[in-house]
Amino acid sequence: MAEEPVLAERRGSRATDDADTGNTPALDFDEAEEEPRLKYQRLGCDVAELLGNNAATCLSVSDKILALGTHSGAVHVLDYIGNEVKRIEAHKGPVNEICFDEAVEYIASCSDDGTVVIQGFYTDEVTTFKYKRPIKSVALDPRYGSRKTREFVTGGLAGQLLLVSKGWLGNKDTILHSGEGPIQEIKWSGSLISWANDLGVKVYDTTIHQRIAYIERPRSSLRHDKLQCHMFWEGDSLLHIGWADCVKVARMRPVTASLGGQTDSKHSVQIVASFQMDYLIAGIAPFGEDICLLACALAKEANKTELEGTGAAEELNGAVPEEAPRPELKIVTWQNEEVASDALSIHGYEHYAATDYALAAWYPRRPRTPGAPEAAAGTSGRSTDFTKWWADGDEPLYYIISSKDVVVGRPRDGDDRVAWLLDHKRFDKALAVLDTNRGLKASTHEQVTQRYLEHLVSQRRFDEAAQVCSRLLKDNAAGWERWVYVFAQLRQLPALAPYIPTKEPRLRQTAYEMVLHSFLLSPADHPRLLDALLKWPPDLYSVPSLTQSIINRARGPGGDSKALLQAAAHLYQLQGRFDLALAILLRLQQPDVFDFVTAHSLLPLLKPSHVAALVRIDEVRAIRLLVDHHEEVTAATIVPALQAAEQEARSTGNEEEAGLWRKRIFYYLDWLFQKDANAGADFAGVQVELYADYDRGRLMAFLVSSQAYALEAAAELCEARGLVREQVFVLGRMGNSRQALQLIIARLADIPQAIEFVQMQRDDELWELLISLAIGSADLTGALLDHIGGYVDPLRLVQKIPVGLEIPRLRDRLVHIIADFRTQTSLREGCNTILHHDCLSLAQRLYLEVRHAVRQLHVREAGSGGSPDAWYMAEGGGLKRKPVDASSLPGPWGGHKLHVQPRQAAGQDSQQLPKVWVGLAGQAPVQAATDTARKPQGRRASGRRKTGEDAAPPLPSLILGRVEAQHS
Repeated sequence: MAEEPVLAERRGSRATDDADTGNTPALDFDEAEEEPRLKYQRLGCDVAELLGNNAATCLSVSDKILALGTHSGAVHVLDYIGNEVKRIEAHKGPVNEICFDEAVEYIASCSDDGTVVIQGFYTDEVTTFKYKRPIKSVALDPRYGSRKTREFVTGGLAGQLLLVSKGWLGNKDTILHSGEGPIQEIKWSGSLISWANDLGVKVYDTTIHQRIAYIERPRSSLRHDKLQCHMFWEGDSLLHIGWADCVKVARMRPVTASLGGQTDSKHSVQIVASFQMDYLIAGIAPFGEDICLLACALAKEANKTELEGTGAAEELNGAVPEEAPRPELKIVTWQNEEVASDALSIHGYEHYAATDYALAAWYPRRPRTPGAPEAAAGTSGRSTDFTKWWADGDEPLYYIISSKDVVVGRPRDGDDRVAWLLDHKRFDKALAVLDTNRGLKASTHEQVTQRYLEHLVSQRRFDEAAQVCSRLLKDNAAGWERWVYVFAQLRQLPALAPYIPTKEPRLRQTAYEMVLHSFLLSPADHPRLLDALLKWPPDLYSVPSLTQSIINRARGPGGDSKALLQAAAHLYQLQGRFDLALAILLRLQQPDVFDFVTAHSLLPLLKPSHVAALVRIDEVRAIRLLVDHHEEVTAATIVPALQAAEQEARSTGNEEEAGLWRKRIFYYLDWLFQKDANAGADFAGVQVELYADYDRGRLMAFLVSSQAYALEAAAELCEARGLVREQVFVLGRMGNSRQALQLIIARLADIPQAIEFVQMQRDDELWELLISLAIGSADLTGALLDHIGGYVDPLRLVQKIPVGLEIPRLRDRLVHIIADFRTQTSLREGCNTILHHDCLSLAQRLYLEVRHAVRQLHVREAGSGGSPDAWYMAEGGGLKRKPVDASSLPGPWGGHKLHVQPRQAAGQDSQQLPKVWVGLAGQAPVQAATDTARKPQGRRASGRRKTGEDAAPPLPSLILGRVEAQHS
């Protein structure tokens, strides 16, 4: 449709005109008022010129064009902008009403001159109907262009409602109603025709050709002779009626009745809304779930009606004794709760009354939700629902007509709403509209952003402004950069930083660096600097430049903040300078330094001061880390570093701290020894002292396991600390067994340990020493009698017991010694028997292996006359042999060998015996001397296999080497 782009163009404009162009604002806004629902604009272009010397009387709206009737009798066809498309000079008197058919192919108009003119837009067909009395209203059949009957309804001062139809013999007038006064208004929708006269409104159904409803004229204290009824069909079911100061809404409900087998479809009428206003109604139309009314003040209108009677011409010219107020376009609910009210600045409104205005509306057809009007208003009596209930390009249009002016009102779109809300500083609502309307203009979005942020900044609500930036600027890189500079000038960049985008969009590097440098000023902002560095990609800013700025700031007042140093460490990491980052983390005693050291393999770079710092942070974790990586950082580095820390604490007089460091050295060496006994060998002597100080129970295990400590020093330490058992062990390792044994007897009086010690030394002289040392004491002698029986002959001890020495339980102990001796003797005999049997069994097994049958026999014979040696193969059990290639043989070059020595005959030199090399392929190496070099008999071998004596794997191959001497 050609008209729709025009509508779209008009949709974005507002009711603002200025005096220089002849236009004045159509609507005055009061800041205290509720948000308006409609926007207004005068119908311009040719309209002002057409009404310059004429007066508008009526207007009809279709979904394609407009038709404006004038006092002179002309009908002007206009587009939606106001350009005149066509002019119809059909009447000699004022045009009272204009209507279109549903397809907008025909237009009908009526006039006070008693004529009705119907003209086609796409044909030259013009039909004129003349009547004797003025015609006040006309309505075309919505299907006028498609039906052959070409019906329309008209009426006027004659008081008759005529249905005119075309038949075979010409046009036919059918009187549908008469006798109740002039016909004021006629509306046709679908199959229903409604009209108004002095008594009320009636509805006629063309389908059943019956009147189906009568709605009584509302009762009012006002005079009605000059107050016209206004009607508007919403679809085919709702009829809106405005009459004087009363409003009614009638719902047409279809009723199906079955009589005598025939179905009769009728309508019932229900008044679903009815209320009285405190102003006069000059027009009515629906507005979503509400009602739109063109209203005039009641008091002014009452004054006018009392002064009427001077003639119609005087009223037409607006000669009223007092200045009239501006008309209002109101939106009310079905419960008469006002939703919106706009006072209209109509040209010459001061001289107009309610009868001088008209309302023409174009309303989209849409289904109405049952019960929706009742739920549309809020509890406060004013609707708060701004839901868009129309489709784009299909919004309702409301034309307010006066003698010299035509103003069009339409619902405010999202852009209009945002502009109004911004003008009234209702930014929260403007943001809400912005979020719920995706089709807003880019300029509207920019306007909201600019004005709202300026408002917040002017009130120094910087945190809130920063949040709004992320909500409004979104992917607008230029907008972000602009507000970064604004916040920078106000020294409020720390508030904006968390919301600045780092990916989409990406700003220029200077913007990000400006933000980061702003964090350096105040120590309170240093945590924000660290947070930004951890979250932002490093390619957003110059890492070396920022690092230098941070280092310079760290040297100034307030530069020792933890967050600032952490930021420096992070930047050093980004540059790969891990040693500098490590130094900072150790200075800060950060727990994550252990992960940092491991992740970047920094253990070889540890300095002595670093080691001590690590242990200070978490001694358990540090020692475990150092022990687990002792190959990267050796004990030669760790122990001196810990000893230096111990010495430093001791030099300051802090013995408790020094003791703590010494204990840490012990833990390190102990864990290291458990990990690798040789890793801390250089500090074995220190470790002996530490075990003696902190864990004597484990000293013996260390002395036994380690070979690295100095024996003399260890012995002296054990003697000084009274560690007798450990001293005994060290003395024994030093070779001073006699002193050690004397120490056991003298200090410990522990005979079992003494016996164990002597047994370990494997020195028989020590047994004599032990006996001699124990004989001097009856208790030691008794203990020796209890334990020595398993090691030496008890008789040696008994013979040396001095005469007269009283030994407790001597008889029992002697009996026990004898019993132990007999038991040991029996055990030795049993072991000897078992050993002998095992030797025989193994010898038998060897014999069977040596005599095992072979599957193949390879024989090499010496060549004669200089010819090469020849190899032959004979299959097991066969006498024939066949030559083979020597290269394909297993045998002495890679297999296992068995040297076979034949029996030596009497008087025969052993050097003259024939020798042969036998290889058993796949068997274990065996060497033995046999009586003869012959194959075992097949039957005997088979018998052994049956009895299980020959349990060898599959038969091997036997290879015989070169015969070195002639034999038969």
